[in-house]
Amino acid sequence: MPMVCVVYGCSNRSNRETTRSFYRVPKVVVHKGEKCKTLTGKRRQTWLLNLGLRPGVAESDNARVCSDHFVKGCPSSLNDVESVDWAPTVNLGYPMSEASCQPEDRTKSTDDQRRLQEGAEALLDLHQSAEKPEDVTETLHDEGCQTDLTMDDIQRMEDALKQQSWMIFRLKHWTHS
Repeated sequence: MPMVCVVYGCSNRSNRETTRSFYRVPKVVVHKGEKCKTLTGKRRQTWLLNLGLRPGVAESDNARVCSDHFVKGCPSSLNDVESVDWAPTVNLGYPMSEASCQPEDRTKSTDDQRRLQEGAEALLDLHQSAEKPEDVTETLHDEGCQTDLTMDDIQRMEDALKQQSWMIFRLKHWTHS
């Protein structure tokens, strides 16, 4: 039986696409210590969230993620948490920025994607803190701020925030169903 890529909209199969590699969704490793268990659990959750999969789908014997969904064509090592390829991030079957779909842009964008991810997380934190108002009168200062971000960077961060908000929404609904 051929291996099938589980990414929505990807039709790659191991019996047709012999030039591609296929990777299992990582499992939680429990027998190598608490640190390894935590790290593998976090990685698995990131994969499932990025792919939009329910845990049961990932356990299929033939379910894989093909190399098309990694910037460098394969997942990074477990301990390389900062790598853009720690979990699949490319062509994930839902709308993303056009830049992430162009092969020539993908190869040069590792640092850009890390920066965008950090910015999106900061925006998400800001959004969540706005939902829980605090007394901030003591922390207000009249200080300037200088940034190297361009409007394109901000737009990409907002797109990443929308994507992550959508993934959070889907995750919340899957856990309640």
